[in-house]
Amino acid sequence: MPCRILDGMGLLVVLVRTHSPGNLGSASRAARCFGASLALLDPRADRLHPDALAFASGSEDLLSAAPILAEWGEIGSRADRVVALSSLRGRAGRGLPPADTWSAVRREGARHTVALVFGPERGGLTREELERCDARLSLPASPAFPTLNLAQAVAAALALGQPARKAPPPENDDLAPSCDLSRLLGRFHDLLARSGYPGKGRSDSVLAELDSLVRRARPTRREATLLLGALAAVERKTAGR
Repeated sequence: MPCRILDGMGLLVVLVRTHSPGNLGSASRAARCFGASLALLDPRADRLHPDALAFASGSEDLLSAAPILAEWGEIGSRADRVVALSSLRGRAGRGLPPADTWSAVRREGARHTVALVFGPERGGLTREELERCDARLSLPASPAFPTLNLAQAVAAALALGQPARKAPPPENDDLAPSCDLSRLLGRFHDLLARSGYPGKGRSDSVLAELDSLVRRARPTRREATLLLGALAAVERKTAGR
């Protein structure tokens, strides 16, 4: 399926499986305050709940108009780059997308759409969901108390990632968008599977490490196209074997 990138720039807040109506409302108010857009992936709370509308206070229209996404892949069709917000909570970062910086988010948000993805209140994003992002970020919280309420985390992230008012000189301005990277990695996985690599055992973790390597390289649109062409050539060459 061809990917569709929206014409625009700035930050898109994506709330995944949010349980609290109050968090939906407060997060939408933070998004309105910092000029961000909002999308909800499989929300568990009703966005028209009285608490959601009360906490939205001035951003009820943003909350009610926020698109409801049914599956993860829809995030990549709405943003050029997908960044997970996670403290990892003691989980190892090996095999996960590379850690990004807030300065990079500010630069990219000045010219492109960057999705900041927040998991549900108690467990956060799963490892599988983290692996499907292009990068990850955490808030610079105190190690003694590193947790925030979901809506507070949204506000803090938007304050740190707010795009520069004046775009800096172009630098890697033609980076491959998230959906192109996902398509490239999908073809790569298919080719490896047909070749029998990496075999049984820790195959998922090995593939996740390879995905992390590709995302860390941050290829351009042309480089992603060249890699897709190279994979297609290898597939044709080995098809009869």
